Amino acid sequence: MKDFAADVAQIASRLGRLSEMATRLADRFWPGPLTLLMPAARQLAREVSGETGTVGVRVPADAIARAVCAACGHPVTATSANLSGAPAAATADDVEDALGDRIEFMLDAGPTPGGAPSTIVDVTAGEPRLVRAGAIAWEEIQAWLHSARA
Repeated sequence: MKDFAADVAQIASRLGRLSEMATRLADRFWPGPLTLLMPAARQLAREVSGETGTVGVRVPADAIARAVCAACGHPVTATSANLSGAPAAATADDVEDALGDRIEFMLDAGPTPGGAPSTIVDVTAGEPRLVRAGAIAWEEIQAWLHSARA
């Protein structure tokens, strides 16, 4: 699971401040397809972190997703809209076909643009670690961090 947020300030107020490294990445790649793994806040339900002690956070490029988070006043916990190993859902009908009665609420904002999933980077330690390759190349992330340190 990951938490989508309206902005960095919302993450900081509800989930905790981003580390210096995470802030540099957020400044460059958010809103966008970068998910950062950070320590889970104590007040989060253990199920949100999968009992790992970490939580994935992202400020998505999609304006509607950010607006929903802003309207809620806090990040929104979400999973992918498909079953593990199944193709990504592109429309609300695809989601309903795949997940059916497991859905409590669905906001149909039209077809997704598709493309690669978000890149997931673990920023809980001293050095960032690639967890999942995705829309942002790992080399681009490393180059940005290196240039930001110089």
